[in-house]
Amino acid sequence: MSQPETVWVTRWVVALSEPLIGAAARAEIDSRMVNLVTTHPHWFAAWASGYLSSLVCSLDSSDPWTQLSIIDGKVVLPDGSPFGTWVDATDLIHADKPDLRSDLGLAALFDPLSDESARMLATASRGWDKTLAWCESEILLTARFTPEAGVRFFEIASAAIRWAIFRRRIFAGKDDPYIPVCATQWLDRALKVISGERWDEARAARMLAGSKVQDGTYAKFTGSGDSNF
Repeated sequence: MSQPETVWVTRWVVALSEPLIGAAARAEIDSRMVNLVTTHPHWFAAWASGYLSSLVCSLDSSDPWTQLSIIDGKVVLPDGSPFGTWVDATDLIHADKPDLRSDLGLAALFDPLSDESARMLATASRGWDKTLAWCESEILLTARFTPEAGVRFFEIASAAIRWAIFRRRIFAGKDDPYIPVCATQWLDRALKVISGERWDEARAARMLAGSKVQDGTYAKFTGSGDSNF
């Protein structure tokens, strides 16, 4: 992996947070990402697993999105209801418009998650290593990495990451520095993971703990706690 290749990952994460990037630039970034996934699928699996897990684990521990279960291949919320549509965000965001794509609060979730993306997101709360193991067994071992396979893997992982970013930004704001910083830090970590090298997991854990949405915040946002927030 070279710096000119990984810079497209950084650009892609920035594009997720900056709506004013032009359509042509977004198309180029996505195309470069698909090429990266196709040529370095094991590295991408390690990066996406680490980044997604860090995002999900940074949420309030009582957030239902951190307590998803997989039953018969389908992802469900703690109450047993299916997970993977915009409705799953309405515990925190009220739908203001009948046309979801015109609703600033929920338009990002217009497209439902695929079963694969939902399972990847559900696995992320168990840690980066469990998420990577899921990617290896469900994607890397079942596909020859043709460009078509690269597109599929990118679509699965990118959708899960977008939904995790969406959820975190509700609490941390749209200018949350953790989103790009964490993505960048996982670039080098992923290289070490796939090469079997040791890396500073304790430092990563400290960063996660320092960036975590404070426990109890979900209850405040939903009005289910004792706070007058």
